Amino acid sequence: MKSILKKIAPFISILFFGLAIWFIDQELGQYSFDEITGYLSQISALHILASLFLCFLSYLLLTGYDILGVEYIGEDLALGKTARAGFIGYAFSHNIGMALISGGSIRYRMYSVWGFSGLQVTKIVAFSAFTLWIGFCAMAGLSLLLTPPNLPDGTLIPYVSLRMLGIILLVIVVGYVAASAVVKGDWSFKKWRISFPSFQMAMKQVGIASLDWMLAASVLYVLLPEVGIPFFTFIGVFLLAQIVGLFSQVPGGLGVFESIILLFLSNYMSGSGVIGILIVYRIIYYLLPLIVATVMLGYQEYQVNREVVKEFGSRTARWYPRVVPHVFSALIFIGGTVLLFSGAMPSEIPRMQWLQAFIPLPVIEMSHFFASLVGAALLVLARGLQRRIDAAYHATVGLLMFGVLFSLLKGVSYVEAVILFVMLVALIPSRHAFHRKASLFAQSFSPYWVTMILMVIISSIWLGLFSYRNIEYQQELWWQFTLLGDAPRYLRASVAVLGFAVIFGLIKLFTSSGIREEQEDEQQSFTLAKLILDKSEQAQSSLLLLSDKKLLFSDEHNACIMYGVEDKSWISMGDPMGPEDEIEELVWKFKDLAEEHGGWPVFYQVHDRYLDLYQDLGHTLLKLGQEAKVSLQDFNLKNPGLAELTEECKAMKNQGFTFDVILQDRVSGALPKLKEVSDAWMTIPGNHEKRFALGYFKENYLRQFPIAVVRKNDKIMAFSNLWSSAGKNEIGSDLIRFRPATPPELTDYLLAQSVLWSKQHEYKWFNLGIAPLSEMDEKKLEPRWTKFADQLYDYGEHLYNFEGLRHHKEKFNPHWEPLFLAAPGGLTLATVLSHLAEIISGHRR
Repeated sequence: MKSILKKIAPFISILFFGLAIWFIDQELGQYSFDEITGYLSQISALHILASLFLCFLSYLLLTGYDILGVEYIGEDLALGKTARAGFIGYAFSHNIGMALISGGSIRYRMYSVWGFSGLQVTKIVAFSAFTLWIGFCAMAGLSLLLTPPNLPDGTLIPYVSLRMLGIILLVIVVGYVAASAVVKGDWSFKKWRISFPSFQMAMKQVGIASLDWMLAASVLYVLLPEVGIPFFTFIGVFLLAQIVGLFSQVPGGLGVFESIILLFLSNYMSGSGVIGILIVYRIIYYLLPLIVATVMLGYQEYQVNREVVKEFGSRTARWYPRVVPHVFSALIFIGGTVLLFSGAMPSEIPRMQWLQAFIPLPVIEMSHFFASLVGAALLVLARGLQRRIDAAYHATVGLLMFGVLFSLLKGVSYVEAVILFVMLVALIPSRHAFHRKASLFAQSFSPYWVTMILMVIISSIWLGLFSYRNIEYQQELWWQFTLLGDAPRYLRASVAVLGFAVIFGLIKLFTSSGIREEQEDEQQSFTLAKLILDKSEQAQSSLLLLSDKKLLFSDEHNACIMYGVEDKSWISMGDPMGPEDEIEELVWKFKDLAEEHGGWPVFYQVHDRYLDLYQDLGHTLLKLGQEAKVSLQDFNLKNPGLAELTEECKAMKNQGFTFDVILQDRVSGALPKLKEVSDAWMTIPGNHEKRFALGYFKENYLRQFPIAVVRKNDKIMAFSNLWSSAGKNEIGSDLIRFRPATPPELTDYLLAQSVLWSKQHEYKWFNLGIAPLSEMDEKKLEPRWTKFADQLYDYGEHLYNFEGLRHHKEKFNPHWEPLFLAAPGGLTLATVLSHLAEIISGHRR
C-alpha cells in the first residue's frame, strides 16, 4: 500500500492542480486576459507599500519560531544567526512546499555549521512546525467561532459545523497550554518521547504564531478594495486556503490557494480583480522573500567557506562545478517555461506588423511552432543538466541558440530572447561541469520532476485557452495561417508539445529497464564478483564473498557496488569497486535505482577517493572515524613505540598460548572447533552476530580465507579470518572470536601475530578496521559536526565497543585514514543513521 501511495503521490498533486486550474477557468469565464492585467494597475501604491511592510513583519515574526526552538532545546545562539536560519528556511518552504524537507534541510545545513547536532536541529524544526500549527488552531478557532465565513450557495458545509470546528480547535490549544503547565519532564507514548515546554514558553508559542498568521492574512487583506469583508471572517478563509494548499502537495499551494480565495471573494468582487490581487500577493509574500533568502543563503555559504576558499584553492575549484549543474538546471527549466508561456499568449500587434515587412509568414508560423517545442525540450533537458549528462549540455546549447532565433522570428520577443541568450552565454564556459557519457533516455525522473513538468505544460495550455476564450472554436482554425492568427498557432503548438511529452514518456517507459536491479542468477553474480574481487586492492572487498548483500554492476560488468536496503536507505558498503573510469556512471546508476524505488542512496565507510563524486549527488559528508592501517614494512616488535604490545605478546607466550594460521585447504576440517569457539563467544553478555559491515560465522564464507588461531594445550582459544586483497596490497582481520574468561590481552596477541605472519608473506598493509569517532576537524568536507559526532559515537557504542577498539589499535602505532558516511542531508540524515543501526545490528525490518 505504501509503495502504491508513493507512485501516485505526484499524480494526486497534479490532480489538485488541475482541479484548481479548472475552477479558476470557470470563475474567470466572463473576463478577458486584458481585464486581469488591467486590474493590476488599479491597486494603489499605498496599499502595496502597506502589504510589503506587513510581509516584513510577518517574516520577522516567523523567525521567532526558531528563537523559541533554540531556547526549547536548551541552547544559546546569537539572535542574528537564529533569525537568519528561520527566515531563509521559511522563505524556501513557502515556495517549494514540503516544509519539513525543503526548509528543514536548509536550516539543518545552517545550524550544523554553528555546531548543532542532527538531533537538535530535528527538535528545532519539529518545535517550529508545531508552533506554526498551534497558532493556526488558535486563529482558525477564533475566526470560525466568532465570525464564520459566508460561503457561496451550494457549498456543502453546514453553518453550525464551522462553529463546532472552531470550538474543537480552541480546545486543542487550551489543552496544549494546560498540559504544559501540568506535565513536568518527558511524556512517552509507544516509541515517541515528548518534552512539554514550560507554561510561559507555550504561551509564547500561541501568541507569536497567532500574531504571525494574522499578519500573513493582512498582507493579502490590505490589497483588497473596500468591499465590507470583516477581518476575522477573512482570516478563516485565508487559513482554510493555506491548509488545503498544503495538503495538495502542490509547491507553494499554487493554484489551489487561489481557488479557495476566489471561491470566497467572488461574493464581493469580480473574479478578474481577485486574480489580479492574488498575483500581487504571490509576488510580495512568496517571490520577493525567496529572492532575498536566496541572496542571504549565498552570503551565508560564502561566510562559512571564505577561509576555506583562501586556504584550499584546489577544493574551491572542485566546489564550483558541483554547484553549476543545479543552478543551470533551474535556469533552463525557467527558460523552457518562459518559451511555453510565451507561445500561449497573444503577440504584440505592432511588432508583428513590423516583422511582416522582413520575414515571410511561413517563417513566422514555423518559428512559433518550434519555439514551443524547444520550451518543452528544455524542461526535460533541465533534469539531464542536473545529472551532469554530456549530451544534455550539447542539446541545451543548441536549443538555446534556436530558442533565441525563434523568439525573435515569431514576434520580436526581445525580452525573451535576451533571457535565453544570457543563459546561453553563461552555460557555454561551463562545459567541464557536464561530463557524464550517459543516455538522455536512461535518466530517471523523480516524482517531483514529473509533477513540475506536467504542471508547467498544463499551465501553458490553460493560459492559451484563457487568452483565446473569446474566439469561437472551429475546425478551420487548425489550418488558418495569418499574421495575427495567434489562436491557430497556439493550437498547433500545444498539440506538438503534448505529442512530444507522450513520445518522450513512451520512450522512457520502454528504456527504463536500464536502472532496474540486476537479475543475474546467483552463480553468475558470484562469478562476476570474484573477478572484481581478484583485482581489488581493498581487503574489505572480501565482504563480497559473504553473499548477504545485493550487487549492482556497471554496464561493462567490471565494477560493482555491494549494498543492502533498509526501508528507504539503499546503503553501499564501502566505495564502489572496479576501474576508476566506470565508477562515476555506476554511482549515478545506483542513485537512479534507489530513487526509482522511492529511496535514497547512502555510502557507508567510504574513503576520501570519491568524496567529490558523492558531493555531486548532493550528499552531506559525515566523518565516521578513522581506519587504522599498519605498514608491514615498518612493523617490528623491537620498536620502542610498540613496547606495550611486545610485553603482552611475551606474557601470552609465557602462559602457553601459541599462534598458527590454518590455510584455506584445511579450514573445513577445523570448522567444528571454530564453531565451538564462536558459540562460546556468543554466550558473553552483549555479544551477538553483526551484519553488513562485518562478516559473521558462516561456514561457506569462512572456507574462503586463512584463519588465524590462538591455541593453548592444542585447544583453540581464539580465531579470526583474514581478508586479503589483490597483489598482496592489504590484509586484515574480520570477525574475531574467543572463549569466555580468556586474558584480555589475548585479542592483541592474536592481531600482533597475524600482523607478523602477514609481513612474512610480503603483504604491504595490515588493516585493523575502523576506530572510534576521533580527530574531528573543521575542514571543508567536515562541517562543525562535533556534537553530532558525539551523538553517533554514543549511538554506535553498543554495536562496536568504540572505546576499546581505539585503545587496541593505538598499540600498533598505525597510520590513520578518515572514513566517511555520504548521505542525503537535512532531516533525512537522522533517518539514515537509524537505518544503519538496524542493518548493522542484523535486526532487519
